[in-house]
Amino acid sequence: MDKIFIPTLHRVDNQITYDALPPSLQEKVVFVVQAHERDQYKYDNEYLVLPDYITPDHPRAIAHTRKCIYEAGRDIRYAMIDDDITFKRRNAKYWTGTSNMEKSQRPASEEDVSEMFDTFDRWMDEESVTFCGPGFCENPPTGKPYQNNTSMSSAYWINGPAFSHVLDEFPVTDVKVAEDVVFILSLLTRGYGNRVSQEFCMQNASVHKKMDSVVWDDQTRETVLRDHKTIEKLFPGLFTILYETDGSRTSGGFRDFGKSKISWSKAFKQSRVNEINLMETDFDNAT
Repeated sequence: MDKIFIPTLHRVDNQITYDALPPSLQEKVVFVVQAHERDQYKYDNEYLVLPDYITPDHPRAIAHTRKCIYEAGRDIRYAMIDDDITFKRRNAKYWTGTSNMEKSQRPASEEDVSEMFDTFDRWMDEESVTFCGPGFCENPPTGKPYQNNTSMSSAYWINGPAFSHVLDEFPVTDVKVAEDVVFILSLLTRGYGNRVSQEFCMQNASVHKKMDSVVWDDQTRETVLRDHKTIEKLFPGLFTILYETDGSRTSGGFRDFGKSKISWSKAFKQSRVNEINLMETDFDNAT
């Protein structure tokens, strides 16, 4: 793992993710900051200062910020983690049958975090894993230590060189909300698989509204629906907005902005089918 990118805004003195890392990993942190805040940061770390056009008022600031990170990491292995993440470790009894802690999960120690990083780095040595990360602590355990080709959010371990040659094709700045969905589906539909840990999990303070969110706090059902319609057009049959019989959007979903169905595993399987069809076409043309 070469670098750990932490995009951050308005939290100069409240770096939850950074503080949760052991010193050996803190040394790898690159704070991703907007230009107007750079002088406020006193950490002895590397900084990725965003272009001047990315400001708090930019309608898709987060999407453009993440794109800058993808571009900066295209030749390395790196982690991209929101600045308000806390890590936990889940009881192994859920997949081994043998308990290794008193409760169902506990806060991750520095040793746990180091082991998590080592595990994710090792996973990316496998051909089938291009990106990976921890699951959400709120999701119930599945009976397995990890799942392949499924949903992720907020914390990513990424093998940049694996897809550097197609990165510029990803429409990651087409939406303001759910840009991470666009990123994940862009990878899965091209055959770049992921793996999500059930043992190492996380909590996001913004998701639980314990901290302000620069993306979600000013959203409405109309603005979210607009972006979701864009994603639905980008990935037909894989991202589907759900409606009631009266035409209204099905209630629920993230922050209760409306439910959608996302077929993560199908996206990856579809890429395999497309690859086989392409090989058969090439063979037919050759003969």
